[in-house]
Amino acid sequence: MAQEKRSYPSNPSDTSRTDACLLCTALKGFQSSCVQTLNHRKAQTLCNFHTWLVAKLADAGAAAEIFLRLLEHPLERETNKGDCDLCLWMVQHERTKIEELVQKLSQPRYEEWFRLRGELCLPHARRLVDRAPKEVRASIVLAVERQTAELKGELITLSRNAKAGMPVHPGVLGRVAEYLASKRGLVLKA
Repeated sequence: MAQEKRSYPSNPSDTSRTDACLLCTALKGFQSSCVQTLNHRKAQTLCNFHTWLVAKLADAGAAAEIFLRLLEHPLERETNKGDCDLCLWMVQHERTKIEELVQKLSQPRYEEWFRLRGELCLPHARRLVDRAPKEVRASIVLAVERQTAELKGELITLSRNAKAGMPVHPGVLGRVAEYLASKRGLVLKA
């Protein structure tokens, strides 16, 4: 498995707001790196989503080896049963990143930065709250409340402008979709 270059800010004072979930960003980088540097001997099973991602991004030789293996006994192999190797690697990496973020949130400077400017999607916020110690949960809740209020304000403005026939900038819809469901191109398992 590959390692991503940077998951979330190590020095919060040097970081500007990204409008993207810190954990999704880390996972998206990890997933891309895994697929692009895929060791065809390690990946034995792929889900629908990762089959297409391998076809699109993986080294052609590694992808061919995986697909050749998947074509052996094609009627006996079911590839969408949820035992995808890439999905399993993503779940493991996600757990690691959540634990790292919990540790960072115990540092006062990082906790303050996160509360004021950090971003999470709701699925990751829920997972983080479930794993965080009590003293850190309040910061997560405050960050979620801040993000929710900001997005609601932008949606209200967009809705009013649309009703008034004014030009609208629908970019907020994509940000809200990512906030509600996670970054596009990620399959988050529970």
